[in-house]
Amino acid sequence: MRRQLLLTAFFIASQVILHAQTGTYWSPEQCMKMKNITSVRVSPDGTKVLYTVRQAVMTEDRSEYANQIFLTNIDGNNTIPLTQGDKNNSSPKWSPDGSRVAFISNRDGKSNLFIISPRGGEADKITDTKTGVSNFSWSPDGKMIAFIMADAPADNEEKKKKGKEDWYYYDDVILQNRLYLVWLSENDSAGKKKSTQLTMENRNIISFDWSPDSKWIVYAHGRSPMANDNQYADISEINILTKTTKSIANTPAGESDPLFSPDGKFIAYVCSENPVVWPGKSFVDVVPAEGGAVKKLSPTPNDQPAILSWSHDGAHIYVAESNKTLMSVYQLGLDGSEVSEWSKGCNDLAGSFSMNDTRTFWGFVLQNTSKPGEAYISGASTFAPVKISAINADIANNPVPKTELVKWKSSDGKEIEALLTYPLNYQQGKKYPLILNPHGGPAGGYTQSFIASNQNLYPIASLAEKGIFVLRPNPRGSNGYGVAFREANQRDWGGADFKDLMLGVDYVIKMGLADPDKLGVMGWSYGGFMSSWIVGHTDRFKAASIGAPVVDLSFQNLTDDINGFLPSYMKADPWTDWAVYDEHSPLRFVQNVKTPVMLQHGEADARVPISNSLMFYHALQRRGVPVRLLALPRQPHGPTEPKMVFKVSQSNLDWFESYLVDNKKAF
Repeated sequence: MRRQLLLTAFFIASQVILHAQTGTYWSPEQCMKMKNITSVRVSPDGTKVLYTVRQAVMTEDRSEYANQIFLTNIDGNNTIPLTQGDKNNSSPKWSPDGSRVAFISNRDGKSNLFIISPRGGEADKITDTKTGVSNFSWSPDGKMIAFIMADAPADNEEKKKKGKEDWYYYDDVILQNRLYLVWLSENDSAGKKKSTQLTMENRNIISFDWSPDSKWIVYAHGRSPMANDNQYADISEINILTKTTKSIANTPAGESDPLFSPDGKFIAYVCSENPVVWPGKSFVDVVPAEGGAVKKLSPTPNDQPAILSWSHDGAHIYVAESNKTLMSVYQLGLDGSEVSEWSKGCNDLAGSFSMNDTRTFWGFVLQNTSKPGEAYISGASTFAPVKISAINADIANNPVPKTELVKWKSSDGKEIEALLTYPLNYQQGKKYPLILNPHGGPAGGYTQSFIASNQNLYPIASLAEKGIFVLRPNPRGSNGYGVAFREANQRDWGGADFKDLMLGVDYVIKMGLADPDKLGVMGWSYGGFMSSWIVGHTDRFKAASIGAPVVDLSFQNLTDDINGFLPSYMKADPWTDWAVYDEHSPLRFVQNVKTPVMLQHGEADARVPISNSLMFYHALQRRGVPVRLLALPRQPHGPTEPKMVFKVSQSNLDWFESYLVDNKKAF
């Protein structure tokens, strides 16, 4: 105990010294040390809880996020680490009887399944995959585990690469995610756990669920792992003994996330509109497992529910969806008309919901703009959150910049909401620099999450600590405000949504908070589109940071991995309406840009290919506009390696500090 007190005192003293030396609480480097709760799972008997804690690992030879699993009592006492070390151990799931815990770990190089006793000890490896396990689920009888694994490349592929014969025809060979089964009490001739491939068809498995009798698995599948194909998924069912399959839902709509009812008689799933509208409506459908008429349940307020679980008695289905800047859980009745908000009264941002196997307890994460996420549990009958973790207790007393919800009326009377973060040491009456931060999507949306996360590309808390306001609006097109609002920017990217944003900047200036001569703009993905659009349509901003932008809509649609996306928004393919694609492409207005621009883009970005940034970069460079392009090797649409996240975050802080605070060029 004395040793623990000494260590605690030393840590607190170290934090005080660090603050004295740096003068900051929320530098990008300090934010990278934050911890995150990534899952919370209550045991079947409701006495224990598993939760995972993720941290950034940045050493000389490593850059990754790693999870460790912790076990605690239902009241949060007697917490112990169930896994340790520097490898990733994630996705813990209780066996149906609560005697074992299965999880995914890369401790042997690839992501495999392991099983450990909740009392501790060595974990047993139960799979030996070629590519890695991405998702899994215990059978209700506890005898098997089903899991998803991607196809491995052909055995001769490496040989072909070495011999320079690695040509291929595009889309001829597709490596699918398939469903596998491993028996926990049977071994094969090599002494390994007996396993088999369940799905043989050339389809990509997205998600799945067991029938209560452990005889069937229902699963959602697309034509390929491409994001576009998964949007138009169907649902099938397979018998684990005979491997016979039958179709459950197969329409031009997108069907996903199937779940068996507790008695196995029904299957619930999410279904989109038919035909699919990318920002459009989706519903919960229920169909008899043996086949029959589909019942569509009551629509939810935002028309985009995500199924969480059935209730214990099978009379209701719980769903989660965005509710303005928060998240709500609703309870849908099987009669097709009942809908009620189960999480009503929650003023924090809730997420990562999971219900235990007996459907008696929820596990979830709660956070807000000034409080980092922690693990919580609640009984299933009534929303009554109980905190069971304190993973960021060391920063609990650090001052966090204030964030408030602001609203204004747009040009056509629509109410627009935004989160406005104040400078840390704000003084009333003083005017400060302001950065406008459009979000991605466009059907994304800012929520009241903690502003000093270890994954923020735009370091909100760091910028606020430097004396800068940050405005994060949810203009038309954003999620959380209903389908009409979400679809209000179709065929109008950079139109009324641009006005929504500019009126928000004007609103903050009229509040007497922002200096109109010290404005910046930054955004990623659709936020990158909007930032590149903004600098081509106004000279109000002194600096811009533009991440993974769409600058040419036709080019984007013909090169990205979601080829149905832009035609759904523009209501036409490029070749049937070149004009609408050109009219809303920021590249067509690059001749107007005078604002210094820093671009950032992942070299492995399939969603928005890096050529978008290259086109904008070369155009600005040739015009003599100050421009930089930060290229991120190996990174997809958003950086996934902590060192890359840190580089982007620090670069953004340096860029805006130079132009908006120090009033000098960044290079």
